[in-house]
Amino acid sequence: YTPTEFANLMIDKTLEYYFETGYNYDRLKNLKVCDISCGNGNLLLPMLEKLIIISKKISGDYQYFENWITGYDINPQAIVIFKEKFKKLLEKYNLYGKINLFVKDGLSITNQEYDIILGNPPYLGEKNNKEIFDKIKKTEFGKKFYEGKMDYFYFFIEKSIDLLNNGGIISFLTTNYWLRADNSNKLRDYLKNQGKFIDIIDYNTSLFSKAIGQHNLIFTWKKGETNNLKINITLSDGKQVYLHNDELYDLYEKILLACPLERKKLSAIIENSNFFLKNLVNINQGIVTGYDKAFVLEKYNSEFSKYLKPFYKNKDIGLYTNEKSSYWILYLDKNSFLDKNLEQYLLKFYDNLVDRREVKKNIIKWWQLQWAREKSIFVGEKIIARQRCKINQFSYDNGEFYGSADIYYITPKNENINLFYILGYLNSKIFLNWYKFYGKKKGYNYEFYSTPLKETPIYYPNDNDTIKYIENLVKLQINQYSDEIQKKIDDFFIKTMLK
Repeated sequence: YTPTEFANLMIDKTLEYYFETGYNYDRLKNLKVCDISCGNGNLLLPMLEKLIIISKKISGDYQYFENWITGYDINPQAIVIFKEKFKKLLEKYNLYGKINLFVKDGLSITNQEYDIILGNPPYLGEKNNKEIFDKIKKTEFGKKFYEGKMDYFYFFIEKSIDLLNNGGIISFLTTNYWLRADNSNKLRDYLKNQGKFIDIIDYNTSLFSKAIGQHNLIFTWKKGETNNLKINITLSDGKQVYLHNDELYDLYEKILLACPLERKKLSAIIENSNFFLKNLVNINQGIVTGYDKAFVLEKYNSEFSKYLKPFYKNKDIGLYTNEKSSYWILYLDKNSFLDKNLEQYLLKFYDNLVDRREVKKNIIKWWQLQWAREKSIFVGEKIIARQRCKINQFSYDNGEFYGSADIYYITPKNENINLFYILGYLNSKIFLNWYKFYGKKKGYNYEFYSTPLKETPIYYPNDNDTIKYIENLVKLQINQYSDEIQKKIDDFFIKTMLK
């Protein structure tokens, strides 16, 4: 269901560009608009009404042409509702006629051409919709555009591009993750190679009252445009940015919504860096138990003392330092041996434990952690990060710190790498500014995953005195945080990487 306000915005955008040379009767009469996941008509019906009104402006009378509107949807009930609404709309203007509505999967359409395609397609991840994805992956269309861990709505954009006339326009309401997601390379490439963006509005919040967790955008795009069009971009803070299409993509061929000044800063960071984090450190995810109830204890139990390790939640991670653990984990990896007491305890959870994927595949024993990781990443010197956080909040630890999969562990590749220097950089403004555009975000939360962290550029000095300067400041922060000290850290990296 597309809210009326945003449906009208999408319609107005497409009609503005379709009639950009002025209203023309033949152009109006021959217009073909489609929605390949039309539901009960929340996009096509207001489009139809606008066309009827335009017809009077041009000809003096309200008119309707049957080629104007075509809709496809797999839900028969939605199509029935759509037809009833259509009849009432025509009656409002004393018009009569048929409408092209079909109970059909829009992704199966071929040999059709349209001038405008509107869309608010279904958002489905592959994880919980395997049968749907398996079905389309068998088709030639699916084989061409499928990517692992993609969202199903990508297919609707790609199919719409195929169904457009040259010069045709699409406007879609989607989530905004595909702009920078690793699993949307084919979608971005197809949009880049087949045409040009006209307009992008990034709301970065949900436009739907019943889908609060979404972060939406609306984009308008024109097929086959050879000129390097300038895109009107509205950022989530309301700022307007104007970029040519060839400026839209970054060095990773992902879409970067940033103003020219920010782009200049980001370019400077790249130019003044001499390493990526992946060259200096290892980045690993925490433990996946497969069933926390069996392995995580709220209190220390001396009966299982030889198996217990202090277990942290991501909320325990602060800025430079950590809270004390209040949980314990039965750390049962491939090197563990099960005594009778622990076996008796775990048997209470046997049905849940044997149902885990890795147990079924004989990768682990029924009583072991699903992904225990290497024990070495949890002990000794390390930087620790919350997987999701509103700011960059990295901390230091040099003891036992076992944590779940929503914690990431950063360890040095060799003994010469200074983790204090790297910690200072990760907690700096310059790092956050980089990650804001090149990292991973979900709404207003940063997601500090392994891949975007590894791809982060950094200046790592050759001289030990410079490294020692930051190390000493960071140690002061670990001992007791100070805004004054943090400013010195920020100033160093700003001068170094924006010079």
